[in-house]
Amino acid sequence: MPTSRGRPKGSKSSRISRPKPTESSELVQALLRCAGTGVYIVQDGKFQYVNPLFQELTGYLELELLGKCSLDFVYPDDRETVREKAIESLKVGSTLPYEYRFVKKDGEIIWVLEKITSTEYKGKRATVGSFMDITERKRAEEALLQSQARYQSIVETGGAGVVTGDLSGNMTFANESFCKMLGYSPDELTGKPFADFLHPDDKAIVLERFAEGLAHPQAEYQLEFRAVHKDGHTVWIYSSVAPIFYNNVLSGGTAIVVDITERKRLEETIRKSEERYRTILEEIQDSYFELDLTGNFTFVNDSLCRTLGYSEEEMIGMSYRVFSAKEDIEVLYRDFNRVYRTGETTKGLSYKFIQKNGTVGFGELSISAIKNEKGEVIAFRGIARDVTERKRLEQELNDIAMHDFLTKLPNRMLFQDRLNVELEHAKRNDTRLAVMMLDLDRFKVVNDTFGHSIGDKLLRAAGVHLVDLVRKSDTVARVGGDEFLVLLPQIAKIEDATKVARKILEVFRKPFVLDSYQIRVTTSIGIAIYPEDGEDADSLMTNADTAMYWVKEQGRDDYALYSVDKSKIS
Repeated sequence: MPTSRGRPKGSKSSRISRPKPTESSELVQALLRCAGTGVYIVQDGKFQYVNPLFQELTGYLELELLGKCSLDFVYPDDRETVREKAIESLKVGSTLPYEYRFVKKDGEIIWVLEKITSTEYKGKRATVGSFMDITERKRAEEALLQSQARYQSIVETGGAGVVTGDLSGNMTFANESFCKMLGYSPDELTGKPFADFLHPDDKAIVLERFAEGLAHPQAEYQLEFRAVHKDGHTVWIYSSVAPIFYNNVLSGGTAIVVDITERKRLEETIRKSEERYRTILEEIQDSYFELDLTGNFTFVNDSLCRTLGYSEEEMIGMSYRVFSAKEDIEVLYRDFNRVYRTGETTKGLSYKFIQKNGTVGFGELSISAIKNEKGEVIAFRGIARDVTERKRLEQELNDIAMHDFLTKLPNRMLFQDRLNVELEHAKRNDTRLAVMMLDLDRFKVVNDTFGHSIGDKLLRAAGVHLVDLVRKSDTVARVGGDEFLVLLPQIAKIEDATKVARKILEVFRKPFVLDSYQIRVTTSIGIAIYPEDGEDADSLMTNADTAMYWVKEQGRDDYALYSVDKSKIS
């Protein structure tokens, strides 16, 4: 949205000396070219004209806009960018669009796509702009990115391997989980190049990412690759690698590694299952049926009878609607009607079917027309396949990817999804939320003294305590090792978060009774508040982590609120 007064010196534009009839016609034609978008004219940085669609998109009436500074309606964080984009567009005569956020009359923030050009209006230099609401597109893009992230990432499960290495790629530490993962003892791994244990086909890409990590040590990166077990079999690994700094100098890296061999096996099972079903559709005709034009079965094969649980005698003469989920009947009707009208085959239709016993299953369907000698459609034939198991496997994979294996709590990925949702809610409703990062003090001592079995039970018990101490609307997540995150949305004041922290400290000071042992541990808690301590998920989690380490430095068994001033000192 332009804010400058007219066009910079030397720019190109069509010349309209005064609003003569012919020139007014040209202006009208320019506006008509922007049909379907909001159109406005700005002169001396103020609105001089807005079309009805612009008013509809923004919620403002014409009288509320004319004479007002156009920049005042831009989302504050975007104003400088919009000003620079407008100046640049007018200076070079560019009509390339740019995007920014606009604040509607009701306070809603929308994303818009804008193009501007210079012109003359009533004898003075002005700017005409087209303005399109792209909020839904932006939301769709964000949803797609989150979906891709969910299916490209793997859960940080309990019992994850931990490996540290030096700048040469030699392992300096490997925990028990990682040793078990590859079948080696710690002594057999420590001091050895990690590359020695990589699958030959994956060694090049892993070493390439390692080199990139050395070149850009500020960035954490993730990688999936194959390693070779001591007995020779292949282990699929998901690795999240972060740099280690000592005195602000890069000294090595830490990797959290998870065995994802089973996930890969499930993915391969699904892939082969899909191939098998495709073969059935193309060659074997898994479930085959024929319908008359009213939608009643005239022929069914044994496979379809087995899938639905009816005999052939029961199905002949029955309508397909009997076996269709209520919400799918209208959709299936339109698909049959499309085949009838066009004569073309429709493939890959997804639907839910209802078996005789009431069980709901998932299917995929292809429908084609049966024609007479004249080419007229006289009936339908269909091939269907039952994909219920595939749907179950997909759901199982999704559950694995979003929860911690040991405690069954949400993992970092699911926590971050929920935090992003609550941040949007907090921004819309002008409310606060809190993020807590906590870990168990001296948890390593418990593992070393009582063994990892007790350590695992302690982590599960800690998770149960945390869930019991917060509201149902709150989220407790385990994010690796003995670290937990707690999300407290919709809090009225900061004291609401500190009150929860004190309750957690009080409960954790009591001994955990595990088997025949009384385990005494405490916890250190860091708290970051939206919006005071950050306005995005990464900032809030990072600042909560920072506050937790302040507690560690001051003796543990306490909580701390994040402070920008204290952060600068640290």
